[in-house]
Amino acid sequence: MAVHSLGSCPVPTPARVELAALGEFPISNNTYESLSLTTQSAKLAFPAGTLALAATASADATDQAFLGYGERHADRLDFLLWPEGTSCELLRADSYPGKLGGQALGYASKSGLVLAAGSNAGASGAVVGALTFDARTGGAAVVDPRAVLAEPRAFATVTEFGDQVLVAGGEYPIHDASRPANVFSHSAEVYDPVTQRFEASLLSLAVATTRHAAIVLESGETALFGGRTDASEASAFVQIVSPETRTSKLYGTLQFGRSAPALVRLSDGRVLVAGGEDAAGRPVPQLEWRAADASALRAPFTGEVSLPPRFDRAFAALPGGAALAVGGCEDRQPAVDEDCQAWCSRGCPSDPNANASLASEAFWISADGSVTALEFPLSATRPVLLAGSDGRPWLVAAALNGNGQPLAHTRALYRFDPWQKSFSRADPELQSSAEARFVSTGPDAFVWLDEDDLGSVVRGARLGTRSSYSSDATLIELPASDDASRPAHLAPDQPLNGEAHYDGALSFARADAGSTKPCVWVSDALFSDFSASIEFTSAAAPGLRIGARGFVDPSSSDADPACVLPVASGSGTLLVKRTGNHVSLTIGAARSACQISASRVELGLCASELGPVRLTRLRVTRGG
Repeated sequence: MAVHSLGSCPVPTPARVELAALGEFPISNNTYESLSLTTQSAKLAFPAGTLALAATASADATDQAFLGYGERHADRLDFLLWPEGTSCELLRADSYPGKLGGQALGYASKSGLVLAAGSNAGASGAVVGALTFDARTGGAAVVDPRAVLAEPRAFATVTEFGDQVLVAGGEYPIHDASRPANVFSHSAEVYDPVTQRFEASLLSLAVATTRHAAIVLESGETALFGGRTDASEASAFVQIVSPETRTSKLYGTLQFGRSAPALVRLSDGRVLVAGGEDAAGRPVPQLEWRAADASALRAPFTGEVSLPPRFDRAFAALPGGAALAVGGCEDRQPAVDEDCQAWCSRGCPSDPNANASLASEAFWISADGSVTALEFPLSATRPVLLAGSDGRPWLVAAALNGNGQPLAHTRALYRFDPWQKSFSRADPELQSSAEARFVSTGPDAFVWLDEDDLGSVVRGARLGTRSSYSSDATLIELPASDDASRPAHLAPDQPLNGEAHYDGALSFARADAGSTKPCVWVSDALFSDFSASIEFTSAAAPGLRIGARGFVDPSSSDADPACVLPVASGSGTLLVKRTGNHVSLTIGAARSACQISASRVELGLCASELGPVRLTRLRVTRGG
């Protein structure tokens, strides 16, 4: 293990660092350690199965807290300490990236590496150049000119590719600037973090594509969706690139062709495909969902659900397979004396009076495909949504002046609260232009590529350390530090309008038979083997969700006879034990059991159609 500090935002010494070992094991005296930051060669008593470390450092000379998080890769467990709530400059370089535009940007979690590659800048070095930032050590560098891309490319994608990084597709960036590119890449290139260079051999794509979107599937393969191809300005192709075989294959088509679509991996494993433009350059309003392996799903997940069409709308995952959609620009011509370019890269704000517009929209897209419009008194014509802990994504959008009006060239950071269904201004101040490109490196952590008066710059910030391995000794009793009306680390999977509330206990109203029952999920955390103790004071027991599997009373209209709750009268304690694919449940003397998927999954508590539910305690212990 090694602790690292940023040169631009160092931790003052002397300082101490509090370490928490995370993994599929219960919290104990051996999972915490407090050390001087300058300690060398310390022997730690952490469990052998430690998969990640979370850290908080404090210095004698300042009240500024420093946060760190890192996951095990091979035999190493490195992490980087960031000043909480402060953005840090990570890299400035003249040779790359040049002017913003066309850079592929992505994060590979296994190696902890952020990679930017290619460009549509006029400089010859920029179109094949690349830069890296190591989120575990803080190292940032421009890739050696002798080790860069073999082919010029712009508007490619960057994804994790086994232990390496894949740069796929793109377009030939050197062409008449008055016309769109017409030479599309039929290849992908692999960057090796160990050798710090791109491999000499190229991978062939099944279809040459640019301005597509890419995501890593649970199998480790990369799926490429849509984009521009030789045959279409808005392709519907889905192609899969395998890190094992180094080959690409077509894997069906989308219902709607899309150039520059948005992709979101939902918490239930599915992939949401949204936004983008059609072949005529209009925004695509239809939403499509794909399975965890990118295969097609049935209606209503095949385009039957739509949002108002907008350019550049942003999307983020919410707990329980839900998603949040924010902002964008309307497909219309400017009104008289309206300067839409100050607000939008394409189209115009949804209110013709751009200088007073507060009319951008926000939508909650539930796991079943239902859409709820949210109140949204902000301006988010070029929004960025980033992963946040506790089911609370971060929004980068226009700042407002003292009169509540948006400032065209000033951006601010906001936080979404799923309990209140609203956004609030966040304390951290991030330096960011409207053209900045962001990438999440985990919940509450992100890096962005930007420009300022001095040229191109890479910046980053860490605002928390909660992760899928986080352990909580108890839940429900713990209110959020900034809002006692919601519990910490629990989040609903649909907009609440009286269906559930929190007052130190978690209460659900009686659910209607046949309805989609609201659930509250342990946010961010995923569980392998675990045991849970759920105390309730209501006559009805809570429904339970373990990943995709639901458990309800056998008399409920949606009961699955193979997986039901034990039948017991009155209040009590629901005990849950999951080992591999086996789940056993106990309430008093009543017992039941079920077989489920053996994968790491979410855990949720749900309403019941048998009556109101009141929960007073939830304790989850990893490792059973």
